[in-house]
Amino acid sequence: MGKGQVRAEDLHRALDAEISKVRTGSDWARLLDVATLFPTYGFGNVVLINLQMPDASWVARAETWEKLGRRVRTGQAIRILKPLRSRTAMADALKVAGRKYGDEGLVERQVIGFQVGSVYDVTATTGPPIYLPRTPSHSDAVTARALWAGLEKEAASEGFVVEVCATGDASEGYTDYRARRVVVADHLDEFRAVARLAHELGHVRMHSPQVGDGMCREVREVEAESVAYVVLAHHGLWIDAESFDYIRSWAREVDPVEPANVIKATGARVIKVARQLIDATDRHLKEHRAPLGQVPARPLDSAFLAPDLDGPAF
Repeated sequence: MGKGQVRAEDLHRALDAEISKVRTGSDWARLLDVATLFPTYGFGNVVLINLQMPDASWVARAETWEKLGRRVRTGQAIRILKPLRSRTAMADALKVAGRKYGDEGLVERQVIGFQVGSVYDVTATTGPPIYLPRTPSHSDAVTARALWAGLEKEAASEGFVVEVCATGDASEGYTDYRARRVVVADHLDEFRAVARLAHELGHVRMHSPQVGDGMCREVREVEAESVAYVVLAHHGLWIDAESFDYIRSWAREVDPVEPANVIKATGARVIKVARQLIDATDRHLKEHRAPLGQVPARPLDSAFLAPDLDGPAF
């Protein structure tokens, strides 16, 4: 991508070309790793950030860096896509309620296009170091137990009971939509058990009870395992996902002409659900005073920079 004027169309083409290169499970896992680093950005912008600066560690808008006392080098911008949204007031509801235009719940916001935005990696900024508060270190077992409690609470919020018991076969777990049960096999260790619970919650959030044909099962497994991968990585735990190897084959089955469109849509769905579970588990851990170490940031002059919490999502 050139350094001259960049249009939204250029970014869309670059995004499609990059996603078309996803052929293996390792390719897919690499994008999920990047998504873990940048939890406030949507899948499309995660791909664009990684394309332009694979070594980026923390990115933020110029205004955010300025608030933190750092200045950006404008020639080192990373280009992303910012959604343009329409604001349509519901006139009848406004008249009845006697409320002003813009009140919450009375305005529809729809994406009508995209424009080019700029963010900057910490290495493209200068200024005083910024320190993050130290978080206590925990063993993987302690992390897994605390995360389990948070995910179990989230399952309950969806009306599902989590049971640890024999599955009757070699499977690690399943979701029983009719009985509203999430079953995790009792032969798993704490680490695999919490990974499976996150996997099943991915199913709960993303899929209906109807399984569909074989191709659909593969899609579902990749999506659920991807959600688990991102959620656990956020909390410093990592899993190997064998189902990722299916990604190119089922994407081509769904859309033989443009399989990249399927992968892009899957990525957007995965990141949306993973972010919901991350937010929920973070709140749970904060409420119970059990802070966990997250994916470590890269140091710059002994400083650790916080992510852009108000970054655009696409």
